[in-house]
Amino acid sequence: MEAGLQEKRRKPGPDTLYVGSVEKAFDVLKAFRAGQRDLGLSDLSLSQISHLSGLDKSASQRFTNTLVELGYLEKDRRTRRYRPAVRLLDFAYTYLVCNRLAEVAMPRLIEASKVYGTTVNLCELSGTDIIYTLRIPHQKEYFRATLPGRRIPAFSASGGIVILAHSPADTLDLVLEHSEYRPITQWTVTDPQAVRARISEALGNGYDLGVQQSLPHEISTAAPVLNSEGKAFAAVQIPVYMPGWTVEQVREKIVPLVMETARAISGSYFAEG
Repeated sequence: MEAGLQEKRRKPGPDTLYVGSVEKAFDVLKAFRAGQRDLGLSDLSLSQISHLSGLDKSASQRFTNTLVELGYLEKDRRTRRYRPAVRLLDFAYTYLVCNRLAEVAMPRLIEASKVYGTTVNLCELSGTDIIYTLRIPHQKEYFRATLPGRRIPAFSASGGIVILAHSPADTLDLVLEHSEYRPITQWTVTDPQAVRARISEALGNGYDLGVQQSLPHEISTAAPVLNSEGKAFAAVQIPVYMPGWTVEQVREKIVPLVMETARAISGSYFAEG
């Protein structure tokens, strides 16, 4: 968890093994995600990369050119703008193929998605966010909601709530202390005390149900994937949408499904380990 929160730090503490130029290269790559989020752009100019990465223009040019040469960025010769290249997918594939949790969870997520024809996701905590690592999309889901790697603030996401509910107290306090309580929708709960109350309720129930917290019309339900000590290291999340679903229907049908799926993954992960 501490390592995850280092994402928010610009200057790491003294470390003779730390290579600052590697950090700068990743700052350039992360600029493209920031460009999508803040500017709605997938192609960036050198000036935009410099602004979003926090690097001066000379450094941005050197690192960007190197990444183009290595095949991780592409440059449009006509517009002189840059975009991520297909080779970046190597990192996602490497992460997933080396991740035993993903291997164990995938078939169970697929089976759960067939029960009511819903999207089913696996998420993990990353800093103050959750990040979706596996996604079994429903055919009517909008594009971004089908992609692994999407981040949502943990305090606003049902997956984040159940992971925090089943985390050590120091981890919970650290995440909530560093969270930025900005609304994602007009219904997002942003009061820190109300967020803590929601987390306490999820601990007692073994699941969380959030209505329109991260997306309009979404009813999101999640249950934790637990280790042998009862601490969460992931969560299964199932979103459905109003008016096709009501909260009462979700409690009756989706809550048992998400809890059963999370328990099955927990049991199989440790049984096969």
